[in-house]
Amino acid sequence: MTSEVEQPPQSDKKSLSSQPLVSLLSLPDELVEQILARVPRWDYPNLSLVCKRFHTLISSPQLYTTRFNLGTTEPCLYFYVRSCCKDTSLQWFTLSLKPQETCDGEILNDYSLIPIPCYPHPLRLSLKSTVAVGSDIYVIGGLGELTSSIRIFNCRSNTWRDGPNMTAARKYPCAVLIDKKIYVMGGCDVDNWFEVLDIKTQTWRALPSPGAGYELCNININVNPDAFEGKLYVASYENDYTYEPKDGIWKVVREESSWIELLYSCVIDNVMYSYRFPEHIKWYDSEGRVWREIKGLERLCSGTKQIHNSGGKLVAMWTQVPGKDSENRKSYVWCAKIALEKCHENEIWGKTEWLNIVLEIPESYIFSKCVAVSV
Repeated sequence: MTSEVEQPPQSDKKSLSSQPLVSLLSLPDELVEQILARVPRWDYPNLSLVCKRFHTLISSPQLYTTRFNLGTTEPCLYFYVRSCCKDTSLQWFTLSLKPQETCDGEILNDYSLIPIPCYPHPLRLSLKSTVAVGSDIYVIGGLGELTSSIRIFNCRSNTWRDGPNMTAARKYPCAVLIDKKIYVMGGCDVDNWFEVLDIKTQTWRALPSPGAGYELCNININVNPDAFEGKLYVASYENDYTYEPKDGIWKVVREESSWIELLYSCVIDNVMYSYRFPEHIKWYDSEGRVWREIKGLERLCSGTKQIHNSGGKLVAMWTQVPGKDSENRKSYVWCAKIALEKCHENEIWGKTEWLNIVLEIPESYIFSKCVAVSV
């Protein structure tokens, strides 16, 4: 004799499976927003298809304000590619890496690359004077001509707005965010060389320059785009300098130049990293005042390079261009996510957790500035 277990009717199954959604939709918008703000952004595209109400809440800038207040923001990369022939022809993208998942010990290479429609128009970013402040991107000064204007890109609404004008017109300045203030230097005469923007009050204030006697004011400089030990770290052709905002003092900290290293650099856990020719990633030993190569990493491809701190991991992006004899005239934008570990006092090891081609572009286009924001 066989015993049979009575199965519930099909309609009951559907009713049971839909109960959580029905319960969720019965909540007021404020509570649903609090729940959605705790969900990874990776799931938002699918959730927005569930119902019109979810789509409306996920599309609202208020959701990202709630994420910020709850401390649930996530790193996201914004970058653009542009034509070598026509400077105004460019396209913005946002790149999100899926929260780490593994299958049979292998990390899955899942990512989301979305073209961004920028209004009223796209804008090129300066390599040295583009600063991410939360979910805003500040583009400071001019590229080919002097200007005091500031443009701010809102990553929540994908729109541009005007920011407060600087006290001096500049071209190709350098900018660094420290303690909710943006410090801008260079790109103009010595007397107006240095100023600071208070993010909260949106007001600029001129700062005393190092003086005409300092080589910093008279030549092209490179600056680490992130604060290092709470200070500006600046390189001339001959020396490295720091600026302490608290006491307003410039100091020579290394009688050897890190100018090349700072061209593509970032700070993670108070350690400076550099991505430079020939395709090595290095770290700065502040005790020994020397740049050391990260152990355990293979060389990355040559081409335009960018590195960023993305949630404590080092994210590198670069372009692989076609060879002279290659029939395929496409270029490829690569992205790698690297975990870092300090094993000894003078050794840092890296492990590539994620590596993938994220975009194919025509040979006549180049991958340009990339910015890491929190949304």
